[in-house]
Parts: sequence; structure tokens; C-alpha cells
Amino acid sequence: MQITVHGTPVTLEVKELKIGKEAPAARITKLDGTQNVIGMIASNIQLLITIPSLKTEVCSLGAKKFNALVQQFKNLTTVMITTDDKEVVKEFAQKESIESAEIVLDTELQFAKKFGVLISEGKLKNRLARAVFVIDREGIIAYKEIVAEIVDEIDYDACMRAIEKIQSEKKGGHTHENWMSV
Repeated sequence: MQITVHGTPVTLEVKELKIGKEAPAARITKLDGTQNVIGMIASNIQLLITIPSLKTEVCSLGAKKFNALVQQFKNLTTVMITTDDKEVVKEFAQKESIESAEIVLDTELQFAKKFGVLISEGKLKNRLARAVFVIDREGIIAYKEIVAEIVDEIDYDACMRAIEKIQSEKKGGHTHENWMSV
């Protein structure tokens, strides 16, 4: 898959995930240095937001906007994933009072590869494309958006509608296989 960075085409390391299919499990690093796994089946709906760099205006505005938007939802786990340095992320989270979401690091690029959002070339090589994934409690991808031009914002309204829809549905009976496969 290709996106553009300021109009220049760049390729994403492809593992295209489809809506209605099982989300992969991916290991991320929390700001305290511990590791956790996100994706797959969970007790809450998951909103996974990839952020190319909190040092840019679009990314920092997007993070603040999502932080405000998700406050309305119960039973939603919101995780913002970036490859920024830990100190940059800590400073941003404190300065901007990011409290409705957890910002984590994709230090091993496992999330980026498993979710197909790793920029594999150009000046943003090894950064994450701007994207959002909504995963239901059964671990199924209910919504995804990978922004075609990295400086554009996510469709916040469509994302919020997807969360509202999942919260109103009752599902069950899904089993998971190969949850840690690459």
C-alpha cells in the first residue's frame, strides 16, 4: 500500500488488515518501560491510534482531539502508538493533560508491521502512517482508516460512529488462533 508524505509517494510495509477479520496481537512499550500486548480479544473495545510524531502540529492536534472525543465513551480503551522518543512522549502527555488515552511506544516496530502501518522508505522511514483501528471486544477489526496523505487528519466522525455502533451491539462466541503470529 502507498500513502503520500507532502505529496511524495511512500510505501507501507504491507500486511493489510481487513474489516471483519481478527486483529493481530502486538507488543508495545509503556512509558514506564513495561511491555503490554494490544489488539486481539479484550474486555473493552479498543481504539488504536497511530501517530507519526507528536512533534508535528497535525499529530499533536489529533492526539488532543481524540483525548477529548473519547471521554464520552465507557468501556473503551484508547491507545495512541508512536515511535517518538520516550521523553518527547512523556513531556507531551504531561503538558497536554492526555488522560483519556494511553500513549505507548512501538520500540520494536511490532505494531507497525503487524498492522501494516510501517513507512518503509523516505524521510519518515520507520515511522508510523497516520491511522486508526477500532477493535471490538471479540478482537475483530470493526473500523480502520489509514490516511492517504500523512498531513491530513483522521475522519473523527466516522471513527466515533464506529465506536458507538460497536457499543450498541452484543456479540459472542469468537475464538482466536495464532494470536501472536507475525
